[in-house]
Amino acid sequence: MTADISIRREAAISVVINGVLSLAFFLGMFGTAPRPLGWMAPDNLALDFVPQSIAVALMSALVPALVARKTLGNGAALRPILVRAVLFALAGGLLGGSLAFSVGATAFPTIGWGAALTIKIAYGGALGALVATLALRRLLSSARAL
Repeated sequence: MTADISIRREAAISVVINGVLSLAFFLGMFGTAPRPLGWMAPDNLALDFVPQSIAVALMSALVPALVARKTLGNGAALRPILVRAVLFALAGGLLGGSLAFSVGATAFPTIGWGAALTIKIAYGGALGALVATLALRRLLSSARAL
């Protein structure tokens, strides 16, 4: 029954979706005009990793698991999926906070707009793939136990 659920496919979908969302939020936060961006004030590029990490982790754990739950059709409990998604979001917040603190404590020089955009897209995609993979592995292992 789990053959219909491809973790690789869901991870790839997560890379694309989170990459596009990271692009959209980057453009919303930092604009479309290329310019040097500061890691700390006034641009706060480093701090932006916190909400990005929370959102990516939450949605990458929740959406693929809900899709897999429907595909499995075994009535997997919803509560563990929701709890797991919240825990991934909290872990994402800790990861983003650690990145922001590390970068802020190091006092990196400004970064080019294009380089910052590339970093944010790659980070969002990579985190999304990792979280989707971990969440689905956990869901499928518990589904096999039923």
